[in-house]
Amino acid sequence: MTDVLLVLAADELHADLARCAAAAGYTMVVGDAASCRHDWLRARAVAVDAGASAVLTELHPPRRPAVVVVGPSEDDTRRWQTGLALGAQGGFVLPHEEAGLVGALSEFRRPVRRPAGAVAVIGGHGGAGASSLAAAVALVAASSGQRVLLLDADQSGAGADLILGVEDEPGLRWSNVTGESGAIAGPALRAALPGSGRISVITSARDDVEPLRPDTVLAVVDAARSTGDVVVADVGREPGPVAAGLVDSADFVVVVTTASVHAVSATRRTAARQVGDRDAVLVVRGPSPGGLRASDVARAIGLPLLGGYRPERALAQRCETSGLRLRRRSPLTAAAQDVYRRLHDGAVQ
Repeated sequence: MTDVLLVLAADELHADLARCAAAAGYTMVVGDAASCRHDWLRARAVAVDAGASAVLTELHPPRRPAVVVVGPSEDDTRRWQTGLALGAQGGFVLPHEEAGLVGALSEFRRPVRRPAGAVAVIGGHGGAGASSLAAAVALVAASSGQRVLLLDADQSGAGADLILGVEDEPGLRWSNVTGESGAIAGPALRAALPGSGRISVITSARDDVEPLRPDTVLAVVDAARSTGDVVVADVGREPGPVAAGLVDSADFVVVVTTASVHAVSATRRTAARQVGDRDAVLVVRGPSPGGLRASDVARAIGLPLLGGYRPERALAQRCETSGLRLRRRSPLTAAAQDVYRRLHDGAVQ
């Protein structure tokens, strides 16, 4: 079984790195330093050059082991070795030090703890039901024994704390959290957030209209995952650096839509703007006023269908009185279980 070497380096180094990766038993994957969070968190090892390290030091990615700095022999070593500020565990001049790099990569191939799973939920249009599904996925994960962070980045929504009925619980909201340092202690964050049972919730205060800071949101994601919490992110429909970072950090994306012609048209645009080529699935909430089947909706939008569900009678009334509580055989519960099963199955592979 091979591990992945994520290469964030200029084309001129790729041939040297490919030889080293093959010799150490890695599959080489070439990434873009400006949008590499997904692979950065999952690769067994990472090789960066001077250009990539400059980009990464601006983005403040989470600290991780098994990072090496590489550069050509004519490169200014004082310049590319600044990548050690990323926590790199060595620097190698290529091709002269290929043997040393192969040795380091081989040493990195020891079992490491896999980060906890993360899923991003996006509504294809207003009223699709993404926030309710995200909260339901968090409840299903918690009922399976997981610690969960329900992360609400949808500033146009009602608020995840309101959906779960914990809006009066004391604890930090987005305006109280800062990610400027690039790192937040996971256990301290969990203890400071409002929540319900095994679920912690991070959302905006009722009257807070300040836009979320990407560094803050992603530091919270990293803190939760490093502590072993499953992250369920309600992303919202507006594209931007926060949404892009959450999508990039997630194991996969769930797009939620209803089954009407207008909903399909809006969801196609939302998916094109926010999902791109990321791993994404579609959940369809019926019924369709025009007789569209869930498979028809998925085909028209261009995303694989994970499942569909019908509205649950009196769900809104129950949420008003006590917050979202799942019933064992409800359609929403079944849809949330489908999402969590895919997340869990991916985590144990």
